[in-house]
Amino acid sequence: MKVRKRQSLGLWEKKGWWYCRVSLGRGKRKNYTLHTQNFEEARSKALIIRQSKPFACKGSLVNAVEEFFVFKKRHGKFTEFSERNKRGDLKRFARSCAEGLPLSALAPRHIHSFFDLKQGVSEDTKAGYKTILSSFITWCIDEKNLHLHDCRSALKKYKFRTVARTGFFNPMDIDRALTQSDDDEITYIIICSAFLGMRKNEIIHSRKDWFDFGKPDCFIQNLDKVRAEKLGLDPFRIKNGKERRVLIHSYVLEWLKNYVSSKDQYCIAPDSRKGKSPYRYNYEKKYKSFLKKVYAAEFSKAERFIASHMFRRSFGTNLAVDGVNIGDIADMIGDSIRTTEKHYARYIPSVDTINRMKVGGGFTFTPKSKEVMSL
Repeated sequence: MKVRKRQSLGLWEKKGWWYCRVSLGRGKRKNYTLHTQNFEEARSKALIIRQSKPFACKGSLVNAVEEFFVFKKRHGKFTEFSERNKRGDLKRFARSCAEGLPLSALAPRHIHSFFDLKQGVSEDTKAGYKTILSSFITWCIDEKNLHLHDCRSALKKYKFRTVARTGFFNPMDIDRALTQSDDDEITYIIICSAFLGMRKNEIIHSRKDWFDFGKPDCFIQNLDKVRAEKLGLDPFRIKNGKERRVLIHSYVLEWLKNYVSSKDQYCIAPDSRKGKSPYRYNYEKKYKSFLKKVYAAEFSKAERFIASHMFRRSFGTNLAVDGVNIGDIADMIGDSIRTTEKHYARYIPSVDTINRMKVGGGFTFTPKSKEVMSL
């Protein structure tokens, strides 16, 4: 591997890209990526870095958080929905530190104290906090020239007391909710999450043209700004950008066909637009009220308020219980194989178990909509 160095300004080149090494005192040094292949540009950037004082940043942590999101927005790194959530996570972190804490005073103890307060949250929430904090600290190091390597190291090494999420609805539980639903919107939400594996925001942005009843399948897809303006809709991007097709279960096919045929564009609240909520429309209040009524006897007080994501998790879990390959489950729910394996692999039965499984059972749900098409 060819590496060229320029002693002046601590510049050095690797595979055509320029880097700069700066001494921080007390035997500590830091390498900076200059993001350029041009020597003159690299030299000017190196001068700025060497003339700056990494430990003399006067900005507060709160102001740095705002600068971070301005930077990320300028580079198109976050969707609007993702930005709202991540901004909230970083603001919670900033509030957990001393008021008016200078950015340069950020230390591993602040990382530890914040996560110690978050031990009770779900595993995915912890991972979300860890990801955005890591991104923020890396930005501080690269863009603010701060020596926060100890914070980044502390973040990587911090271990949560992991609690596996094992709660899910089996087919009988799902059947009970559908049977007791008198609201078509509630029924649609349950079907989309429990039979098509949609996330909450995917359900809210689901449109009539997602459904192809000839195949039959549902194409969960992104909607860019240009096409959204032509259709008069809101732009939409799937959480990880991964579009997918999911076959429609024969059990709910006719009900869905009837429900979707009566819609013009959006399948839920077509005239609603975003207010204070990060969602275009938020059905959570009446949805949770319904689930609390249906499952009050089975769930503890802490578990009664079940988000729609639990039905999505049930979709993946029930596929795993039926012995579906983990890669196929990942394709249907739109997650990576690694993430899918983490949550569902323990439910996949052995070959002997599958051979012993009883054949039969099934659903008894009969939709209560007056407009249901006859089978």
